Amino acid sequence: MLFIFIYFFLLFIAPQLWIEPFVGMRPDLYLYLSWFGWLFISGRGTELFRFSSQDKFFAGWLAWIVISLAVNGFRPNSADLVMDYVKWFVLYRMTVVSLPTFSHVRHVVLLLLFFGLVLAVEGIQHMHSATGTGWAGQSLGWVGDEALEAGYEGRTRWINIFDGPGVFCVVYTITLPFAMQYLGKPFGAAARLVGIAMVIPLLLATYYTGSRGGFLATVGVVGLFMVAKVRITFTRLIVIAALFLTALVVAPAYLTSISDSSGSAQKRIEMWAEGIEMVQQNPVFGIGRGHFLSYTSKLIAHNSAIEVMGETGIPGFFLWLGIIYMGFKNLLFAYRETEDPRSRSYLLALALSIAGYVVSSFFVTLEYETFYFLLAVSAAVGNNLRTRPTFTMQDLRWTGAIMAGYFVMVKGVAMVYPF
Repeated sequence: MLFIFIYFFLLFIAPQLWIEPFVGMRPDLYLYLSWFGWLFISGRGTELFRFSSQDKFFAGWLAWIVISLAVNGFRPNSADLVMDYVKWFVLYRMTVVSLPTFSHVRHVVLLLLFFGLVLAVEGIQHMHSATGTGWAGQSLGWVGDEALEAGYEGRTRWINIFDGPGVFCVVYTITLPFAMQYLGKPFGAAARLVGIAMVIPLLLATYYTGSRGGFLATVGVVGLFMVAKVRITFTRLIVIAALFLTALVVAPAYLTSISDSSGSAQKRIEMWAEGIEMVQQNPVFGIGRGHFLSYTSKLIAHNSAIEVMGETGIPGFFLWLGIIYMGFKNLLFAYRETEDPRSRSYLLALALSIAGYVVSSFFVTLEYETFYFLLAVSAAVGNNLRTRPTFTMQDLRWTGAIMAGYFVMVKGVAMVYPF
């Protein structure tokens, strides 16, 4: 757990970017080497090479990225991109092996919640700072005319991979489920009060990012939480729908409008259309990972799935989706296997956290190590089961249906959207 704590500290707090004397250092390299060495010294090194179905999908995804690039031609940034995925795969495997019991899984998600709350405090203080700067000296992010008219001078953001408001909001989206779980059974009154104390700053910090996608993802996560925790009847379903509609109505226009003066939403849909075109023209190998911007000469996809589809083709999209699919399957099997209410609560929170990331990736390109860390935790859960879930023919049909449905949905949106 010590190595994961250090990893979180370097990822979320990132002292190497703003705290002397760490500025300019690469402590992550020392961390990875030490972590890798510790696993071998502790006798777990050989487990790094025992792959489950989910692990095989990740290994295949990494290999397909290289193949797609080889077919389409390597470019100056290709080596760095491949090394990023190699690093994430190593992180993924080390995380899986470092969580040999469900108790370890619970501890690591609580660590994630802790750092999410720290950055929630940072975001709130940043918004109310007299100088308009955050802890690391970062300024507020840009806002559209609608937000300026509403009295906001900017949107909160952080540093490192979280230097954009939309990406920063994902920190809150993925940690929110772990705080919300304490609001209901099996936790008592004291835990529920603590849950409220954690949920409020996370929601406020989410609002301060001014992220349209983050707002919608948060609404989705809260909705899924309510569906999972509340025994749904028709009346309760109407109440939940009314609450969501209320949230959409009372939220500022710049968080819910499908068009804006800056053209942000319109440009995103335009890039989605470009991604669909890439798939249609290059269905097998795509255009090569990292080549989206050079193809459009404007923007990246601002949608992880579309970017993966366009750049690595249908096989690449299948492998990428397979990692996610098996992550959810691991959590579902674990939920069915355990009878402990608290363990079930943590499993549900982890599933909602991954779901929140997936929903957020519909509005922002989120191919970052945070995603693969969450999936690594789900893989560790699968390893703790009496029988590891495997990818079956039924799973293949479900995955194919998801791929086809996603493609049709995005193409439909791109066709009818009023540019």
